[in-house]
Amino acid sequence: MKKIIYKISLGLFLIGAAGCKKQITINPTHLATLENAFKEMKDYENGLSAVYNSMRGVGYYGRNMSALPDMSTDNLVQTTESLVNFLEITDWLYTPQNGTVAETWLACYSIINNANIIINSIDKLTTPANQKQANRIKGQCLAVRAMVHFDLLRYFADNLNRNSTTAGVPYRKLSVLEESPASIKPSRESVSSNYDNIYADLNTARTLLSDIDVSINGNGPKYKIDLIGLSAIYARVALYAKDYPAAISNATTVINALPLATRSVYPSIWRDQSNAEVAFASLFALGEFASRLAGDVYSPPPGTNRSQFEGNPSLFAQIDEVNDVRFSTSVTRGFSTTTLVRANTRLVVTKYLGKGTAIDGIVDWKAFRTGEMYLIRAEAYANTTGQELNALADLNTLRAARIQGFVPGTETGQALIDAIALERRKELFMEGHRWFDLKRTSRVIDRGTISSPTTQSQLANTRREWVWPIPQGERDANINIQQNSGY
Repeated sequence: MKKIIYKISLGLFLIGAAGCKKQITINPTHLATLENAFKEMKDYENGLSAVYNSMRGVGYYGRNMSALPDMSTDNLVQTTESLVNFLEITDWLYTPQNGTVAETWLACYSIINNANIIINSIDKLTTPANQKQANRIKGQCLAVRAMVHFDLLRYFADNLNRNSTTAGVPYRKLSVLEESPASIKPSRESVSSNYDNIYADLNTARTLLSDIDVSINGNGPKYKIDLIGLSAIYARVALYAKDYPAAISNATTVINALPLATRSVYPSIWRDQSNAEVAFASLFALGEFASRLAGDVYSPPPGTNRSQFEGNPSLFAQIDEVNDVRFSTSVTRGFSTTTLVRANTRLVVTKYLGKGTAIDGIVDWKAFRTGEMYLIRAEAYANTTGQELNALADLNTLRAARIQGFVPGTETGQALIDAIALERRKELFMEGHRWFDLKRTSRVIDRGTISSPTTQSQLANTRREWVWPIPQGERDANINIQQNSGY
């Protein structure tokens, strides 16, 4: 049976089959085989757009890599308005049969598969005349492949240190259209091997993106990964790997290119009225993909107005409500889009309320920002001998940019490390970091006093749930893949 690619406006859905005994004949007008799907470089441009489009599904930036890391921790409190659709995840009760776990695994490997189609075939049409165009397309796909494998690693691997020999994830370099019977059932590589491949892809991407035909994003929103976005990805990876020199170097590149927003501009970032600080964003627009950030935390449109998760009072008690612009940007007391009256103590999440003055919950996902880069560099400096003053300087710069009248801090030692961690919690609220920050540091969650529908208050560092299980469907199809301990 021929291997087939179906091209539709929202992306590439790739279907591969081998070993069929019977020919199946289908002749839709949009059908293309692998042999003729990419006949011109413009076909690869369309394929690249499909790669980015596939990142907007709920298994990736639409929810599971964006809102879920806050829903699962102490940053949010589940309310009585919750539909409890994700209680297994948010209360750490998941098993290999959990649908959200499987959805995340499949979404990530679908994105990787789409990228691999381009990475492994674009050279066929590359000539001296279009080499720079090919570099631009292939470089972005390599960056995406590295980033998405890293995100899989964050959920499904136990030890995230650079030289960890514990099980990581399969690093896929072939698409389903290229795999052999042996390669289609891979075993898990070590975390260290995963990092080797991630770094290799990022370094190759940097070389390619340094020699391209046209600007990737121009002066508009950064919906595609350029050299600045690549440095942001690299900085985050290096922080997790405890590769502090690389974290400092790459974060500095982003900081120098994209200054921190002023307090007056900062709120407009979340309304998509400013591109300040944003190194890479995923587009969400009315009539295309609607992010579940709003739908599964707060659904603002009139007639819905369901606040399922709200800001944790214990967190926002540590944020200056009057002087810190992040308080009013992140939550609004008692907010409602209908006549429903909520108590003033309820901190409704309004960070993703909508574009401009809209209240439909549809807003771009800011995957990488300068604010995070300051915190990456501060943490890397704080863990580097002789660089504590630089760590404090970065921390104070960020706090001064967000807090009116901020008096520079003087923290040292463990107090400085703790202050950086707290600032990450304030700055990156509802940006997909809290679960992973706790996992790579303390591995402890304490929600304090809880109420229904939440059933779990504490997650100790010895619990298996810090690592997601490999989906049962994957293990049923692949006898070579190892399950995580305890599942």
